Amino acid sequence: MELLIGISVLVVVFLLGALLSAGNERQRRAIDGIRLQAEAWAEQDIRIKRETLARQIAVTDPLAWLEKTAAAALGSAPKLVTATPWQKEGMGAIVAQCQDGGCLVFTPVPRQRLLKALRGKGRRALDGIQTSLLGPSPAKAPYQELSLVTGGMFFDIEAAQVWQTVTGETLPVSHLTLYEVPEAGSKVRRIF
Repeated sequence: MELLIGISVLVVVFLLGALLSAGNERQRRAIDGIRLQAEAWAEQDIRIKRETLARQIAVTDPLAWLEKTAAAALGSAPKLVTATPWQKEGMGAIVAQCQDGGCLVFTPVPRQRLLKALRGKGRRALDGIQTSLLGPSPAKAPYQELSLVTGGMFFDIEAAQVWQTVTGETLPVSHLTLYEVPEAGSKVRRIF
C-alpha cells in the first residue's frame, strides 16, 4: 500500500511538473510574441515620427551643415570658407575649403572606385586630380564614412538637401565619405 501511494505521488509530481513546464513554454511563446509586437510597434512609431519630422527638415545653409557634420567627424570645427561642386568621369564631390588652406571632400563615390579612378590607367588619366582632389597621395588621405549611424537620425535627408543645393543633382546614395586633404606641404591629421 505504501509503495502504491509512493508511486502515485511520484506520478502526480511528474505530471504536475510536465503541466508546469508546458504552461511555462506557452507563456514564453506568448511573451516572445508580445515582445515582437512591441518592437514592431516601436519601429513603426519611430518611422512615423521620423517621417513627420523629416517633412519639417530644411537645411538652409549647406556650408554650416557641412561644418557641423565635419566637426562631429573630426572632433573639432574645420572652419569652412567655401563649398563647391566637383565632377569628373561620372563621379561627383563637394570640395569645402578650410581657413587653414586645406580642404574637405564629401563624396558618395565608394573609396575603392574613387582611388582607382584617381590612379587611372597611366599618368594621363584624370590628369591633375591627384593633387587637386585628394592631394599628392590619394590612398593615404584620411577618410571617414558618414551615414545615419555616424551622422544622426536625419543624416540621409539633410545630406540629400545639401547635395542638391550645392551640386544641383540628387544624391544617389544615403551615405558620404569625408576625406581630409591638408594644405600642400602640411602634415596630415588622421581622422579614422
